[in-house]
Amino acid sequence: MEYTIAIIVLVFLIPVAVTVTYILQQRSAKELQSKLDEVKAKLSVSELTQTQAETKLVEAEKKAQQITLAAEERARAGNNRLAESERRLDERERKYVDLTKKLDERVVSLDAQEKALEQSRTELKVRSDDMAVQFEKIAGLTKKQAEDKLMQQAEKDINSWMGSKIHEAENQIQTESENKAKEILVDAMQRSATDFVSETTSTTFSIPDEELKGKIVGKEGRNIRTFERLTGVDVIIDEGPGLVTVSSFDPIRREVAALAIQKLLKDGRVHPGAIEDAVKNIKQDLSREILKTGRKIAYDTGFPDLPEEIIKLLGRFKYRFSYGQNLVKHSLEMVNLGQQLAQEIGADVNLTKKACLLHDLGKVLTYEIEGKPHHHISGDIVRKYLKDEKLANAVESHHGDIEPQSIEAVLVSIADAISGARPGARRDSYEEYVKRVKALEDIARQYGSVKEAFAIHAGREVRVIVKPEELTDDEARTLSFKIAKEIEDKQNYPGSVKVTVIREMRFESEAS
Repeated sequence: MEYTIAIIVLVFLIPVAVTVTYILQQRSAKELQSKLDEVKAKLSVSELTQTQAETKLVEAEKKAQQITLAAEERARAGNNRLAESERRLDERERKYVDLTKKLDERVVSLDAQEKALEQSRTELKVRSDDMAVQFEKIAGLTKKQAEDKLMQQAEKDINSWMGSKIHEAENQIQTESENKAKEILVDAMQRSATDFVSETTSTTFSIPDEELKGKIVGKEGRNIRTFERLTGVDVIIDEGPGLVTVSSFDPIRREVAALAIQKLLKDGRVHPGAIEDAVKNIKQDLSREILKTGRKIAYDTGFPDLPEEIIKLLGRFKYRFSYGQNLVKHSLEMVNLGQQLAQEIGADVNLTKKACLLHDLGKVLTYEIEGKPHHHISGDIVRKYLKDEKLANAVESHHGDIEPQSIEAVLVSIADAISGARPGARRDSYEEYVKRVKALEDIARQYGSVKEAFAIHAGREVRVIVKPEELTDDEARTLSFKIAKEIEDKQNYPGSVKVTVIREMRFESEAS
């Protein structure tokens, strides 16, 4: 309808537009003629010569003629456009009429089909009702009774079929779950593969100049003796060119010794006084190194906001071994394994990673807290500083004596087993060795006059430093015999153990 109205409006507007254009052309011609008359009048009264007046008159007539021709050309173009518009409008109107006619015919056809369909539905309903009555007569059952009987039989068949299918599905699920679990574990282990144990009881580092070994030994061996006495390590300098090896069962002592030697060699002054100052400063710096290491571990695993107390415990992982396996490597390996496993089964990845990272915190405190397994200590630490019971359970249940309360706790136990059981990860004899060597030091330290005790040479010697103001030389000699006798009675060890008691007096004065 709107389309038709638009066509009618255009039909009326076209003649009007043509008329307006013609009027404008006539008005332009009159205006030109009026201007021409004015020019002629001015020329008649002007002081110009007759020739100049004629020239200007000719030019004015030419311009007027050009303007007239241009106006006529524009008028013809406008007429052509109007004619073309009229032609297109007529064509569109014919198409619209044809389309309207087709739509009317289709509406009539659809009405007829709808009536026929409704008639068919009515006839089908009547026939269906008749057939239902006949079936009830033949079967001797009502429709409701037939439905109930059919449903009972169908339910019985479905239950039998479902039972067999469920049994088959259970067997299939069990087989597939076992295979899938193996695939997940193998895939996680492959993606988390790390190096075998490379660090046990010695630290080896290079020195730039072979002549520096002489400085480490010192005149008549005084430097190396002072160093071993202060740090409780063995310094081995003849294993290879450009190499120095520091040996001790205690990784913290090895770290102190290695850093002190490197600092002394860099400074160039190696003598007993400088050695004592360097060892003292390195021991003070070790706490900062531990904090730095802890922060790096926390950052690398994605938990940089852990409490400062836990950060410090993580830093001590660098100097703690479990059956020869360094706790930093073990914990990072477990975080990687736990993440892979949690992602595969849709568990809480963040909780699993954090539990894997913190599960062995108690191992750095077992010497300070007696009578409690390390994993129980780990759980207590998490409860104290993180206030997360689910995380604490995941941390403390990885050895099986505490019931795991979540799937993440089970994943921590699995990751710990994988990390500890892979070939080369751990050495059982190493842990026993550490316990035996530490027991040698504990026997010496039980005496009140002992200041420090170090087991060196792989437990072949115990070096004891006593407080000189509390013992005489004879008493120091007697003390060495007592310690040796107690080691002989209480400890199992191959070969012999040498006990060396050192009593040193120092007197200091200051001149001002």
